[in-house]
Amino acid sequence: MAHNLATDKKTGKVAFASGNNQVAWHKLGQVVEGMMTAEQAIELAQLGYDVVKEPLYVQMEGSNILVPNHFATLRNDTKEAFGVVGNNYTIVQNRDAFGFFDSIVGEGAAIYETAGALGIGQKIFITAKMPNDIIKINGIDDITEMYVVLTSSHDGNGSIIAMITPIRVVCQNTLNAALNNRLRTVRIRHTASAKERLEQAHEVLGITHVLTQELNECFNHLAKKKVTDAQVTELAELIFPSASKKEEGEVSTRIENLRNKFLNTYQTGIGQSQILGTAWGVYNGVTHYLDHEKEYKNDSTKFDSIMGGESYKIAQNALNLLMAL
Repeated sequence: MAHNLATDKKTGKVAFASGNNQVAWHKLGQVVEGMMTAEQAIELAQLGYDVVKEPLYVQMEGSNILVPNHFATLRNDTKEAFGVVGNNYTIVQNRDAFGFFDSIVGEGAAIYETAGALGIGQKIFITAKMPNDIIKINGIDDITEMYVVLTSSHDGNGSIIAMITPIRVVCQNTLNAALNNRLRTVRIRHTASAKERLEQAHEVLGITHVLTQELNECFNHLAKKKVTDAQVTELAELIFPSASKKEEGEVSTRIENLRNKFLNTYQTGIGQSQILGTAWGVYNGVTHYLDHEKEYKNDSTKFDSIMGGESYKIAQNALNLLMAL
């Protein structure tokens, strides 16, 4: 699978940094021992560039003709064009994105675990660990830590997204593990109020110790719910339904294979042995499959699917079904 991380054409350096000595699946980028500060993350992940918005022209018969109400966004360092935006599009620089985290824990805190840029830098992501916020499933050694993830795009093809996500320590794997488990999300459009809204997003998300307590109760509730193998098989059919009415009478080979892969992940995935036979085990089987086992066309497709596409919807449906048991 292509990693799709931005790469410096002169040095070959990949725009990705990982803290806490966590090596990503692609084994690229810079890895540091502890958590990173904002300044370290910006430098190591090569996010120090600014984005500019310039008038858009088209060339016709040797003449440059201005396209009204349309602009191009570009990197100021490489002059590469990201995309086309309208009059109201407001740029939120990469450094402003880190300011969102400062509003939660204060400036200079070493909380950043991953940061990077995709494509030619048109999409960035940051994950930060919230200090002292952990969830423990009673009776077993299964710990979940709380993270905040932020993504932003500079090409006009997406909002700024900030989210809270729980990540199990046993299967932690940077950004993709975080995105599929998101619980609360704020979307901010690139308008004149974007920077102000970003600074206030932590209030909307409700990032407090009360949230951690609520999630602790929720996850322990799932851990206490017992499920049989027959129930898990039935749940697999609901979580991964047939794609069309044509498949209702005879399950397609693709859907059958998909369900079997999930069931195998539920039985044998990392950390699953101690939570088998519970709704918590089923939920983590689903998210582990989507994060680590499911095949995607490329990493960009995986990113979009987990952010709000098919994989996100599957995970959310699974959680709803399990809570309703």
